[in-house]
Amino acid sequence: MALRACQDVRVTDESNLASPNTLVLLGAGASVGAGFPTSLSLHEQLLERLDPIYRNLADLVFPGASEVDPERLFRVIQFLGALESPQRVVDEALGYEAADVAALVAHWQPAIEEFLGSQRYRVSGSAVARLIDQLWRTLQDIFTMKGPPVDPKFDYLADLASRMRGQTIVTLNYDDTLEHMPGRALTFQIDSAPYPELGHFANVNILTRPLRLVKLHGSLDWCQSRTSGNVEVAGHGVSFWRDNANWAHYTPGMIFGAGNKLRPIGPYLSLYHEFKNALRQAHQVIVIGYSFRDTHVNEALRCWVQEQSRDGDLLRIGRRTPGIPDVVKPWLSGERLDVEAVHGPAQDNIGALLRPVPGLRRSSGLT
Repeated sequence: MALRACQDVRVTDESNLASPNTLVLLGAGASVGAGFPTSLSLHEQLLERLDPIYRNLADLVFPGASEVDPERLFRVIQFLGALESPQRVVDEALGYEAADVAALVAHWQPAIEEFLGSQRYRVSGSAVARLIDQLWRTLQDIFTMKGPPVDPKFDYLADLASRMRGQTIVTLNYDDTLEHMPGRALTFQIDSAPYPELGHFANVNILTRPLRLVKLHGSLDWCQSRTSGNVEVAGHGVSFWRDNANWAHYTPGMIFGAGNKLRPIGPYLSLYHEFKNALRQAHQVIVIGYSFRDTHVNEALRCWVQEQSRDGDLLRIGRRTPGIPDVVKPWLSGERLDVEAVHGPAQDNIGALLRPVPGLRRSSGLT
């Protein structure tokens, strides 16, 4: 079964399609041009929107740090929440390590335990659990698409979707911008990869060359049961979260937090399987705006580079800073794989990243 959504995207020139057997991997940097924050700039927005306990915990856990990764901080907050509120079933997804690490952090930094103790007298319930719930709501608001999808700032993403139809985009981002590009000419199908636990959306138009979209870390319009941990499609997308009653039973169905991003519950193992299968079929992998900080994603890419690559295969990496990322360099000991780094904002370089490779086009037999 598959989650499907029928979208409108402008299609003007078939010759602009990316080479066959291409897989695109999107990280947070790919969405900056559309108005979404990077991981580090997200921390600044959270500081403005969340209760002071968020800033205080950041100062306690990362004293004197010039930059704070909010996913690393949230990981510690989740550990502390598991220690304070063991009855919250949804937090058990972190596994037994949560309470162990929480105890270790409290021992390593006694000021944290003292701080949490003082907070219990100022708010009702667990201070950290309340912060976690507030953070989920804030993430939902920050990553909701602002403005109509026909806004020119989304043009480069529409171009990406158009050029990649018939192929696969794997995204680590939570926003649903790629799924919401109406108002553009010539509809084609965006077909999310199989999500056995998420049900099925039927299409009114069954069209050729669908774009497969694999949302490896979840989506804004998914929800996770606080009691069972099951992930479902929210009934009315973002509007589902506007009903305060739903927050009592669900959290957003997406993985936020550093470290363990390959969760055993929900669709995430199946999504990772889809990612690896798509890599096995790829002759070209294009990485856009990914910081190479997720170990399970890096391992899948490393295996493709070192074990699955064939003569003439190509790895293109689009990033804001020049050069090949340090984590990638040890993978490139052989001479069979071509590697290109495209420097600059994603919105300015989609054409360069997706420019056709004639050899790859001929290998598929497509014209």
